Amino acid sequence: MNDITFEILKIIVSAVASLVGLYLIPYLHRKTKEIIDTDVAEMVAVAVRAAEQTYRQRGQGKVKKAEVIAFVTAWLKDKHIYITESQLDNLIECAVFSMNREA
Repeated sequence: MNDITFEILKIIVSAVASLVGLYLIPYLHRKTKEIIDTDVAEMVAVAVRAAEQTYRQRGQGKVKKAEVIAFVTAWLKDKHIYITESQLDNLIECAVFSMNREA
């Protein structure tokens, strides 16, 4: 391989690497985050519905919420997903609101 061919190959490889870094990596990061966000929201909704089925008596809101927090926190830890308590609280409230609207 002569020097000109080698230089052209280096330029092509450099351009491809730049494009991957500029477009592909952010795209994959964004898509992965969307999938994780959707999975977490769905798991919270499932946990809320399960708590509603388990604790059917009125006045057990705190027990239900504690059960949901314990379940979702363990699931998140297992999946190595980290969210704040505030984010989890908002997701729970959103799931409860949605469930009550459906009823």
